[in-house]
Formats: sequence, C-alpha cells, structure tokens
Amino acid sequence: MEKKLNVMVPVDFTPVAFRAIEFLTFLMETTPINTHLVHVIEVNAAEWGGSVDTSDTIDKSAFRAQEQKVQQLFTELKQHVDFKFTSEVLYGGLTTTLARYTAHHQIDLVLMGTEGADGWLEKISGSEAQHVVRYTEVPVITVHANASVTPIHNLLWVADFKAEKQPEKSIAKIKLFQQLFNARLHLLQITDKEDEQQSLQLKQEMQAFAEHLGLQNFELHLHHNNKVPAGVRNFNQATEMDLVLIGTHARKGISHLFYGSIAETLVNHCIRPLMTYHLN
Repeated sequence: MEKKLNVMVPVDFTPVAFRAIEFLTFLMETTPINTHLVHVIEVNAAEWGGSVDTSDTIDKSAFRAQEQKVQQLFTELKQHVDFKFTSEVLYGGLTTTLARYTAHHQIDLVLMGTEGADGWLEKISGSEAQHVVRYTEVPVITVHANASVTPIHNLLWVADFKAEKQPEKSIAKIKLFQQLFNARLHLLQITDKEDEQQSLQLKQEMQAFAEHLGLQNFELHLHHNNKVPAGVRNFNQATEMDLVLIGTHARKGISHLFYGSIAETLVNHCIRPLMTYHLN
C-alpha cells in the first residue's frame, strides 16, 4: 500500500485560508493524502488549564460557542469539497499549538494561506505564516493571498548552492515533489553583480551540486539583483514557475530582528506558492 502524505492545513475560514485548499487539490491529483484541517482558538497559556472545563479564568460559555461555530463551519465545508479530511479544534497560542500538533501527528507538510506583512510590522512581529515557518520543523508551503496558484510543472529552487548545506530530509522532500508532479527543477542563484568569470564559476558549482545529489530534469539559472527577495520576484515575473523552494535558518528572538530571513520575507511577498524548509 502506498504511504499517504500527512498534510496539515490551518484554517480560519477566511478567503486566504481557502487559497491553501486550492493548492491542496493539485497535490491530491498526484499522491494519496491524509488531510488534517486544524483551527486554533487562541487563548493565553496562563489561563488555559488543559480544557474548557478546567480553565477557571476564561469565559467558558463564549469558548464553547466559538467551538460550536467552528465545528459547524467544518460540517459545511465537508459538503463543499470532494475529499475527506480530519478536522480538529485546538486551544492555545497559534504557532506553538500548530507546531505541537505537527510533531504529535507526524505531519509531513504544512500548507497554509497568508495575507503577508509589510514594513515595521514585518520586522517586529511578521505574519502568522512567517511564525509557523520559523517554529515548525517540517516543510511549510505558504500561499500568499495574491499568489498565482497553477498546476505544478516547474519548481524553482533558490539557494546559495556553494555556501548552504542542504539537509538530507529536505532534499528528499524536494525530489519527492519533483517526482510527484513530474516537474522540471530550476536551480536559481541570485548574484549581486554581473561578472562573466564569476558567473561561469557559479554555474560550475551549481552543476557540481546537482550532480552530487543525483538531480534529474533540471536547469541552472543566475539572476542579478542586490537583494535576493527582489531577485526572486523579478525572476518569477519573467518566467512560469509554479512553486518556489527555499531554505531558512529559522532565526528567533533578537537574532531574527537583526538578521531577518530571506525565506520569511518571501513568505510575506512571494507571487508564487512557496515551500520553506529548515537549513539547521
């Protein structure tokens, strides 16, 4: 029996959440999936006693009413989609609750929609999807509200193929996606200047990287831009990529404030569905 892919989709029943389900339908056409649709009712950890009944400081009737409403929305959703899914209503902080569920249920992939974030908000707090990417150990596919969702024929893998060590599990997942979609894999490296000798050396390093991993059906690309997110965006606008792949160091706390993350910037602004995975 073919192993099913365990996919978790956080849903808040807003239009952007259904962008993720739209992408999910393409995935379902290629492989068997166990779908977990999860809704988190946020509550302060200091007030939560493990259940509504054991949490003395919360408004129990309000929380029960909210849970009942969510269950009704799940029931209605089942009438409008042509696939089976497991639905869960959870309590706690959004990011930690989703990360805990992912680990407990051995989720292979998280798929979620995002409105993104801009400016100072992006630097300080970021989007919910950005936080999930940072704290969840499995790959996360985010679909921006304005992203183009299309059948998967071309995968765009963005990296510094010389400097970054790619984890074996993540490479296996990328190869799996390429195989599932029978897609062409495009390796893209952004460079800050146009230099013929440097470009030749980078292409040689990328070729060696691809051969070392035994990659098949791939192309190599260089794009010149001072900033990686802008370079990826410009490349996407000029080509027909269907899913972007990029690693993240998942920096947290003050380190994230100072250094940020290229991957998380793309979560907030990418015009294509984006799969992020941890590099460490």
